[in-house]
Amino acid sequence: MGTPCEKSILIVIVILGIAFMNGCFEKGQEEHVAKTEINLSNNGLEVKIFPTNETKVNGVITVELEKIPSKATKILVSMVPQGFSGDLYNNSNVIIQWINNPYEGQQILLDTTKVENGVYGIGVSATYEGAPESSPWIALVQTQVNVEN
Repeated sequence: MGTPCEKSILIVIVILGIAFMNGCFEKGQEEHVAKTEINLSNNGLEVKIFPTNETKVNGVITVELEKIPSKATKILVSMVPQGFSGDLYNNSNVIIQWINNPYEGQQILLDTTKVENGVYGIGVSATYEGAPESSPWIALVQTQVNVEN
């Protein structure tokens, strides 16, 4: 059966083992959530949005330009509330970022803490200098997310 000291050491080892395994399980779950992403592509434009939990986002999210059409010289990244109508450039719940001379691997940060909770459309559009106003977009990708800060 062993001495009381040996029993105490065995109990401590079992408790530490359980605590370690529990910590690994929880860490693994956190990493899984943190790595969730939305991948979008259209006509040579490939974008990754992360971190997300399915379609829910909070805090600062990243829009990464994985591939860009060769002709593109500008990228428009927008985050607009569902059902929005009005002036895109003068509304605190709208995020608009123009990226000149974009490059593959570039990351654009969207701070969702600056907007109200709700459903938003995220769009990423590629265009080029001198594009016709009637049809300026080479490629467009979009998705919806639910902001829950």
